[in-house]
Amino acid sequence: MIKKVLGTFGSRVICTLIAFGIVIINSQVFGSSGLGTIGLFILGITILQNLTSFVGGPSLVYMLPRYDTFQLMFLSYVFHIVINIIGTILLYVFHLIPTEYAWPLFFSSLFFSVYYINSQLILSNERIKAYNILAIIQIIIQLGLMVLLLFVFKIKDVSSYIYAYLISYIVVAILGFILAWNKILFKGFANIFPLLKQMLIYGFTIQAANFAQLLNYRLSYYIIEFCSGRKSLGLFDLGTKLSEAVWILPKSMSTVQYARLSNCNGNKRYAKKLTLAFLKMAFVFATCTTLILICIPAIWIGWIFGAEFVESKPVIYALALGIVILSCNLILSHYFSGFGKYKINTVSSLIGLLITIGLGASLIPRFQQMPYSEVIFIMAWISSISYVGSFLFSFMYFIKTAKVKLSDLRIDKQDIKFLRSELKKILKNHA
Repeated sequence: MIKKVLGTFGSRVICTLIAFGIVIINSQVFGSSGLGTIGLFILGITILQNLTSFVGGPSLVYMLPRYDTFQLMFLSYVFHIVINIIGTILLYVFHLIPTEYAWPLFFSSLFFSVYYINSQLILSNERIKAYNILAIIQIIIQLGLMVLLLFVFKIKDVSSYIYAYLISYIVVAILGFILAWNKILFKGFANIFPLLKQMLIYGFTIQAANFAQLLNYRLSYYIIEFCSGRKSLGLFDLGTKLSEAVWILPKSMSTVQYARLSNCNGNKRYAKKLTLAFLKMAFVFATCTTLILICIPAIWIGWIFGAEFVESKPVIYALALGIVILSCNLILSHYFSGFGKYKINTVSSLIGLLITIGLGASLIPRFQQMPYSEVIFIMAWISSISYVGSFLFSFMYFIKTAKVKLSDLRIDKQDIKFLRSELKKILKNHA
């Protein structure tokens, strides 16, 4: 398991570094306004993916070991296609996406769906190496095509990013399809409608939490664009991206944790021990990396990304607490998901969302009178407060149901011994 975490962490580091390079190119070439457009484009895709994942989303990892694989995959593909069509139309009509890029957004989301469904099957089988390689291939292709379009073909607008993004997901969708379907057997369509009902039940439970969390993460984007415009959104987006880079290790651990807990046959003692060890590790890592990020001079940010992005530094200050707290909540949410307790995550996410809506929406009239620098700073603080609210609910529920003692929260030799023993098991299994 530790080997898988390190492998996943390594791949996430590679992907994050390449993504960091892409952000530098975007900010230097397109400026804050272009970065704001890209932020809305990616947000549109993320919204579509959350809607499509009501069938064929994260719940697939839980369901694949328990139900017919072919039927699960087939239903997932069909549902994703239908929702991508309907969702793109709605986003376009309500101007929630850059309307000039509606078609590329639709196809990007569609191929992302194919890639995502396939990767869930790969993850369910604990083929972590293949899962990680696909992620690396996607980001490398995207960077390569961007460089080609920008500096060889001289396409100096946001379309160079968007089409590089689209093509990269076409490639990994095809590769993922080959990897995922090489051992799937067709057993017919018997009982497929009852299965669809089960998928909707599981999917709704988990995706209600994810969709609420997405809105909690990104509702601020729409508020900022509405009150201050694309340039302000670009500044906020960069500060957010830099802050969320802290989640590299926590996300890597939670990915492996979810797959392990889904296949641990309900061993609550093991799940508690695993979750506590990961929780402590996530907290220490997130705290250290956030402190480093805070200490980076604003002038360095301006030098790397462009002079105007010096104004992104206050966003990092305001998000710091929330980023550390949410790193821990990632581990807790995957603990509940691993046991199919998605309703806990839903309540947690809704608490955060209500905080964001209550504070953010109530301040819109004032935001319209404020300088944009104050708007993005206040919205970042609102995000942090909402993350704290979500975490407190999840943490208290975990302590109560898992019967966690105060002494269990200390980092001690037992944690190191546990992680070391898990490492030995993995090395033995892969000898």
